[in-house]
Amino acid sequence: MSGSLEGKAIIVTGSARGIGRACAVRCAQAGARVAVHGRHVTAALTETVEAIEQAGGSAIAVVGDVAEKAAVERIVAEALDRLGAIDGLVNNAGIGPFIDFLEVTEEEWDRVMAVNARGLFLMTQRVARSMIEAGRPGSICNVTSISGEKATNPQQVAYCTSKGAANMFTKAAALALAEHGITVNAVLPGTIETDINRDILADERVVRSITQATPLGRLGDVDDVAHAVVYFMSDESRWVTGALLAVDGGFIA
Repeated sequence: MSGSLEGKAIIVTGSARGIGRACAVRCAQAGARVAVHGRHVTAALTETVEAIEQAGGSAIAVVGDVAEKAAVERIVAEALDRLGAIDGLVNNAGIGPFIDFLEVTEEEWDRVMAVNARGLFLMTQRVARSMIEAGRPGSICNVTSISGEKATNPQQVAYCTSKGAANMFTKAAALALAEHGITVNAVLPGTIETDINRDILADERVVRSITQATPLGRLGDVDDVAHAVVYFMSDESRWVTGALLAVDGGFIA
């Protein structure tokens, strides 16, 4: 799969660092003009844009909370204004706090659902409308988690629940948008070291238990996910929609 994205304009949410950054960089390397997104302007956001540009790619920065409709309107409006169109959306923004179930507050539960589920809906709906208005097909890829298919950590009940919602949203949105030529798919990462879980993975015993349960015998890296995302952004996946692709070394096989 070459995954050429030449001439495409793509928004990648939550792309200042980690998996999102890898997705933004790989999309740019494949030829896309990329809107790199963060909740706020940060050094990491600026560095991601600069890294893409220094490598010869094209990128802009857009900011806002994907859980807020007004912010989503601004994010998409700015991307349309500066990129001219939107051909693809990678919904990567997400949060996953580790909290004992009996200690989770309503506010913490609602925030996880707001970012991981409502944000997914708001961004997808707004970008889909822009694609339909422009009369051009497009691609949407949700970066969810194997935790939406298998409860993987008792301290992430809200996160697992939100990702289960995200996986079903992917299938339902694929049906809803198919008539417009818009594909909706999801990449479900397994355990990959990011800011969310770096402290947990500092424990060698935790890493050993995960790798022993993973048929391919290792943790994933951010590029493992990014390569799959580029495929779903490319025309090579034009007859694939509603798919949930686990990128997890076989963990949930």
